Amino acid sequence: MQPRISVYIPSHKRPDKLSCALDSVLNQTFSNFEVIVVLDGMCERSLKYLKDKSKVDTRVSFLINERPKGACNARNRAIDLAKGEFITGLDDDDLMKPDCLQTYIKNWSDDYSFLCASYDFSGDGSKSINSKAEVITQSDLIKMNSVGNQIFTKTNILKRTLFDESLNAWQDYDCWLRILEFTPSKSLKLPNKLYFIDVNPNRESITTCSNAAKGAVQFLQKHVTLYNGKIHFWLFNDSANRRQPIPFWLVFSLLGTSMFYRGLYLSLKHSRYYRLAVGCKNIFAKVVNFFRG
Repeated sequence: MQPRISVYIPSHKRPDKLSCALDSVLNQTFSNFEVIVVLDGMCERSLKYLKDKSKVDTRVSFLINERPKGACNARNRAIDLAKGEFITGLDDDDLMKPDCLQTYIKNWSDDYSFLCASYDFSGDGSKSINSKAEVITQSDLIKMNSVGNQIFTKTNILKRTLFDESLNAWQDYDCWLRILEFTPSKSLKLPNKLYFIDVNPNRESITTCSNAAKGAVQFLQKHVTLYNGKIHFWLFNDSANRRQPIPFWLVFSLLGTSMFYRGLYLSLKHSRYYRLAVGCKNIFAKVVNFFRG
């Protein structure tokens, strides 16, 4: 018999996005799952949609925060009610590919604390990134959040940690680190691209730049012992997360680590040299196209 999977979706007044996200779960090739949607703030269109959907598909249930309490509160309410052996989540502006749950179940092993996966991007400026399977330990995760914003794990594991509602940002990063503290201490990132992630810069975002900065400081205060002697990792992640220029001194502090080339790329991207190179490339492309007719 197939194990049951719980899927939680927090949503904040985005009925059109929510309907697409929920449909992507309901169209999975794996069928033994439940979906728990938590509306964080009253939205009549979302409420009507969920009432209608839950009547025709008993796998769908929903909760409502009359007043918004934040995405982490919404996630935690759903996790508390989850009945599946396994659990994973989905943001309401992202999509699961049809084989997402089936792939997770197929690759599950109790040797790992959780599984995570790669994704394709949608929206302006999107691009595809190739990936390969990799084991991620807590030491790896301290350097950067290579996990992403979703994991697949045993429900009792996530019920034990939950998301820290006191953090203004970096809540998922914090949760993954804490899971690796008391479980087999390694996770597996699959090479499969199991999601479509919206990276449109004009999309509505629930995390402001000021909240991101405050959340980064809260995160460091909470995990200060883990970052003893590794503060440059935190500083780099904070700057990259908020799309701030990366100073060259910080890039060189990463020399000898797997993060050096990423830091070098981001540093050059925000410099005049990068813009000059892109401009020259565009001019060259126009000249080539002109002569090709």
